[in-house]
Order: sequence, then structure tokens, then C-alpha cells
Amino acid sequence: MEAFFGKWKLVSSENFEEYMRAKGFVEEEVQVGSIVTPVTSIYHDGEKVVIKLKTSISSSENSFVLGEEFDDNMIGHPTRSVVNLEGGKLVQTWKWDDKTSILTREIQDGKMILTLSYDDTVAVRTYEKISEAD
Repeated sequence: MEAFFGKWKLVSSENFEEYMRAKGFVEEEVQVGSIVTPVTSIYHDGEKVVIKLKTSISSSENSFVLGEEFDDNMIGHPTRSVVNLEGGKLVQTWKWDDKTSILTREIQDGKMILTLSYDDTVAVRTYEKISEAD
């Protein structure tokens, strides 16, 4: 779990626009989502894990206990979410309106790889760790 803690900046993205379209985002949201460069911070706060997402136009934050379902507003509409540590990966399941999306975060060669899956659409976003001062 410790390997995930820190501040991460997006450095590459594959198929993210298609993922957003598959999930029902309108074209304006897809275009904005494709150009912003998010910074994700992950850390412990007591028993909870905190994930903060910040871009030039918005920010959001979730705190949760591993394995416990929580209300998640990270993607702009209410979802129920649960995050588990599975084989060294943080696996998050988003559920809303009888739909499910899986987000898997893993560390490879010092980078955080985020794989987002919804139906048959998969996107991969790669983050590099940056200084806490950035």
C-alpha cells in the first residue's frame, strides 16, 4: 500500500476519450477530460485512505476504509464505490444506475498505472510521482 502514497501527475493516456463516451459523458466533457492533466494525491489519514484529484478546472476528494463501500462523487455524479487491495493493486469498483466500472491502480517501474474498464472499453492512464511541493 505504501508504494501508492504520494503525489502523481498524469504523463500519458490511452483510449480515455472512448472510455468517457462509453460511460455516457457528453462530448464537451470528453473534450475537457482529454486535455486536462490531473494530479492525484494518495495518502493515509488515520484508518482511511484519501485520494485527491486536482486539475486546472476542478478538484475532488474521497476518503475511505479499504473494503468498505462509500459514496463517491469523483466523476461528477453520485456512485457507490469500494476499494480493495488485491495482489498489490488498488482495485476500485464504481456502481451507479445498474452500471459498473472497475479502476485498477498498480505500480510498475516506479509509475502508477491506472486501468479503467467499463463494458468492453478499457483506458490506461500512466502517472509519474512528483515532489509534494509541486
